[in-house]
Amino acid sequence: MKKAFRILSSYELSCVLFLLLFVLTLLGTLYQVEHGLYQAQQKYFASFFLIHWLLGVLPIPLPGGYLVMGLTFVNLLLGGVVRVRKDWRRLGILLGHVGILMLLAGAFISYQYAQSGSVTLYEGESAGEFSSERDWEIGVREAGGSEPVTEYIIRGGNFQMLRGGRTGTFYFANIPFELMLTGYDPAARATQEVVLPSIRAAVLPKDTGAAQERILWAGSEPAAVDVAGKSYAIELRRGRWPLPFTIQLDKFTRELHPGTNQPKLFRSDVTKIESGIEQPARISMNEPLRHNGYTFYQSSWGQAGAGSSERLYSTLAVVRNPADKLPLWACLVITLGLTLHLGQKLLRYLLAQRVKVET
Repeated sequence: MKKAFRILSSYELSCVLFLLLFVLTLLGTLYQVEHGLYQAQQKYFASFFLIHWLLGVLPIPLPGGYLVMGLTFVNLLLGGVVRVRKDWRRLGILLGHVGILMLLAGAFISYQYAQSGSVTLYEGESAGEFSSERDWEIGVREAGGSEPVTEYIIRGGNFQMLRGGRTGTFYFANIPFELMLTGYDPAARATQEVVLPSIRAAVLPKDTGAAQERILWAGSEPAAVDVAGKSYAIELRRGRWPLPFTIQLDKFTRELHPGTNQPKLFRSDVTKIESGIEQPARISMNEPLRHNGYTFYQSSWGQAGAGSSERLYSTLAVVRNPADKLPLWACLVITLGLTLHLGQKLLRYLLAQRVKVET
């Protein structure tokens, strides 16, 4: 245990970890040129281990960013907080290390538990949910009819591992079939903006009837199946997260630079409706709306190139991050630590100069 403690808290390990972070950042940056930002993030920074193909022919095993950052946290905690000698002269350095640990902890919490997405509204429209940027889900519901229906949701974490020949079977109450999923492909097709997944689905009636096979394509219309005399819709789509309140777009304002179609300013005047209470707010490019742990940013608008008389929509980025305040607190702690440390250094220097002058 003592040997392991010395290794994990050593300065040499710090140097190795920083070198690995530099290598992963370089390789991930080059990788995203051809494969996109999300794929690079997943391979180089959200993994424990990875294989990098040097020049496309030589496999090189590397630790992933998730593992390296975890070890960096342990190394800094043991070497920069636990092992370091405690006295008033090192208080500033200790506070600086604590602030960096808070930053790393905030990054971990954000990556694991933050929800991010967007909501698009025309004037007069409202929404009580937002669509995820990176998460996918499968919705199963009875199709047709004007009455409200119950929709069953399969979150992406339950089917995104079903690649190749792996299968998973899902059961639903009050639905006369089981759904067997297999062959998940995270990059089945690509558009100009995003890469979209697909998955194969087999509908297995619980009583009688032949199995029905479908391919679910993200971004396409739901697959339709008929079982026990009823029609059902199965849809692969972006994950949806409910809001604890309703956001309504009252007015969208766009100002262009004179003689161009380049936006000078765009903002959304909205109304937040919660428990029957309406509260107006304005969201612009540098002024987000924050409420109840959610942050709404002015993200984009459309249609691009629309004339002054055409109807426009506003897209708001939505983030729910339980650690959104942690970076601010961390920076305050780091600033306090550095100020204290430099102040102590300056005070000792001035005292030493005074002694020289007196002697």
